[in-house]
Amino acid sequence: MAPALRLPLCGLIAAWPLWALAWCEPPRQLARIAGDDFTAGLGHWRLEAEDPRAVATATAGVLDIATPAGLSLWWREPLAGDYAIRFTAEALPAPETAGPHAGRLSDLNMFWNAEEADGGPPRPRPGGFGSYDSLATYYVGFGANANTTTRLRLYDGRERHILAGFADMPLREPGEQPMAPLTRLRAGQVLAIEIVSRRPTAADPVHLRWQADGRTVFMRADAQPRLQGWFALRTTASRLQVRDFEILQCR
Repeated sequence: MAPALRLPLCGLIAAWPLWALAWCEPPRQLARIAGDDFTAGLGHWRLEAEDPRAVATATAGVLDIATPAGLSLWWREPLAGDYAIRFTAEALPAPETAGPHAGRLSDLNMFWNAEEADGGPPRPRPGGFGSYDSLATYYVGFGANANTTTRLRLYDGRERHILAGFADMPLREPGEQPMAPLTRLRAGQVLAIEIVSRRPTAADPVHLRWQADGRTVFMRADAQPRLQGWFALRTTASRLQVRDFEILQCR
């Protein structure tokens, strides 16, 4: 992949309706094309769990995930075009089944624009983190490694690469910034997450924006961006509650 423009952590961004105008300009408009109100089970999702004790339920408006090990939930439909994924998420103490990791806050993670290296849909995997290394995808691990790292990665179909990140010592890689309140999970905090994937333009080469609570954590302007594929929620040894999942397209 050609060298990419690395963009720094940004400050406060306007609320979502104003933010949308920054990348979905008139006469095009944002339209909700899909979503899940989490009232009728996991029919929209494909579950991959490393440990059979993992539990994922979708009732009463809440997707509740409690897992002692790796778990991925794949949205069953591919995404393309200029689109945004939005949802809210709360990290809760990991379940007792997580053993030495019980009680920790960790790993609000996700894949998007994911494909196999040959361009096909992601094949079923056993749920362990390393089993996804052969994907071509973007990945954010937010509050990973027991809430000590937040990183944006690119998987190129062979291995994964850190594009930008935040980490506590001693996990900090060269070029990464220290962890900050914006990049760390907090007990009782409901985060509003938005992922924007769009075709770059001469006026705005940024094709990837990843936000938490209206603040941009990661932006990219890659020479050869990934612009289509599948989305998955990902976590390990944790408990998450997700609500208000929706996909919007700029048309």
